Amino acid sequence: MKDYETIWSEILEKLMTKVSVPCYDIYFSKLKPVAMKDGKLVLLSPMLSVRNMIIKDFSAPLNMAIRESMVKAEGVIIILENELSAYVEEEETQPEPKREEFNPSMKKITFQKYFTFDNFVIGDSNQYAAAAARAVAENPGTHLNPLFIYGKPGLGKTHILHAIGNEILRKNPELRVYYTTAENYTNDLIYSIRNSSNNNELSKQFRDKYRNLDVLMIDDVQFFAKTNSTQDSLFHTFNDLYNEGKQIILSSDRPIKELSQLEERLTSRFASGVVADIQPPSFETRIAILQKKAYQYKIDVSPEVINYIAEREKYNVRLMEGMLKTVGYYASLNGRTANSVEFAMEALRDSNGPNNEITIQKIAEITCDFFGIKQADICGKKKTKELVEPRQVAMYLVTSVLPEIPLATIGQYFGGRDHTTVIHARDKIQQKITENDNYKKKVEDIKNRIMNK
Repeated sequence: MKDYETIWSEILEKLMTKVSVPCYDIYFSKLKPVAMKDGKLVLLSPMLSVRNMIIKDFSAPLNMAIRESMVKAEGVIIILENELSAYVEEEETQPEPKREEFNPSMKKITFQKYFTFDNFVIGDSNQYAAAAARAVAENPGTHLNPLFIYGKPGLGKTHILHAIGNEILRKNPELRVYYTTAENYTNDLIYSIRNSSNNNELSKQFRDKYRNLDVLMIDDVQFFAKTNSTQDSLFHTFNDLYNEGKQIILSSDRPIKELSQLEERLTSRFASGVVADIQPPSFETRIAILQKKAYQYKIDVSPEVINYIAEREKYNVRLMEGMLKTVGYYASLNGRTANSVEFAMEALRDSNGPNNEITIQKIAEITCDFFGIKQADICGKKKTKELVEPRQVAMYLVTSVLPEIPLATIGQYFGGRDHTTVIHARDKIQQKITENDNYKKKVEDIKNRIMNK
C-alpha cells in the first residue's frame, strides 16, 4: 500500500466515528487517494456534487479526523477526473506481483471491530447460541469444543464468530486465532495441490496455516466441496486441532444432518461438541436490533419507522439492517427526516416485491384498496370522517389476523397512535360486526382478500 493510501485509510478510520454511515458511504467512501501534493493529500472525487457537498457540509469533521489520525498531511485537495493530470505524474507500469505464498503468521488477522458481543442483540431466538459463544470466548478449547452454530442467512452467525474472535484476542492477544470460509479453505487447498510441483514447501505451509492455531473458525461449511481431497484435508485438520485441545468453531446455514455433501466421519465430529441454532428474531428483538443499529450508524429515525421496518422484514436481520440504511440514505440525500411510515414507504418503494406473507402493510394496502383511499392517509395523522372507518377496520383486522403484534406497535404504524386507540377501534368494529350482518360480510370480504391474495 502506498503512503497516501495508508494516510487516507487512517483518516477514514477516524472519520467513521464523526459522520453517519449514510453520509460516509455516499460521500467519503467514493473518494480515492491519488497523490500527495505540497503536504496535502489529493483525493479524486467521482462527481462534482460529491466534492461540493463535502466542502460545504463536511469540512469540519474531515479536518478533525485528519488532526486526530496524526498523519503527515496538512489537509486535503479534492479533484475531479479532468484535473488529475495536474496532480498525478504518470507512473511506470509495474509487473503484476506474484501471489503470496501461505503465511502461517496470524498477526495480520483482523476481525470486524463492530462485530462484538456488546453490539449483538440477544433475544429468545439466539440466546443459547450467544451464551455458548461467550463461554467459548472465555475459555477456548475446553468444554464447548467444537462449537457448531447454524441458522438461516442474515441472522447473525458471522457476527457471533467475529465477536468470539474479538473477545479472545482482547483477553489473549498472543493466541493464534484464524477466521476463514469453506470457500477460502478449499481455494487454499487447491492452490497448494496445483503448485506443489513448483514449490515443495506449499503443502507444509498449508498445514502450518490451518493447524498451528489456537482457534480455527470456518464460516459457511455447507459450501465445502464434495471431493475426497477437500474432505480428507478437513478431517485431518479437525483431528489435529481437536487432539491438541485447540478450539474449533463452525457455522452453517443448515443443521448438521442436512450437510449431505459431507462424509459421516466429518459430520459426526461436528456434532460431538455443542450445537446451537439461531432462529428468526421476535418482533421485540427486531425493534431492539434496529434501535441499536440506528444508534451505531447515527441514523436519525423515528419509532414509527423502526416499527414499520421491524414488521415488514421478519426473517433476515441483514435485510432489515439494509432497509434501515436505505431509509437513512434517502433522508440524507433529500435533506429530510425519517420520521413517518409514509416516508419509510417512499424510501423503500424500490424494495417492494411480490410477497405473499401477511403483514401490517399488506392488511393496510388491501383495506385501502377496498375503501378507495391512499395508504399514506390512514397511516397519517388525519382524522377526517372518510378515513376513520377504514383505519379502524384495518386496526381490527391486524388484531384479528396478526394477534402476536403488540397493540402499541399497531398504533404506531397507523399514525403514531397509542394502544388505547387500537383497543377502541377493535372493540367498535367487533360491535358493528355483531350487530349488523351486512357490515360483518363487508369486513369478512376484506379479510378474505388479505388471506387469499
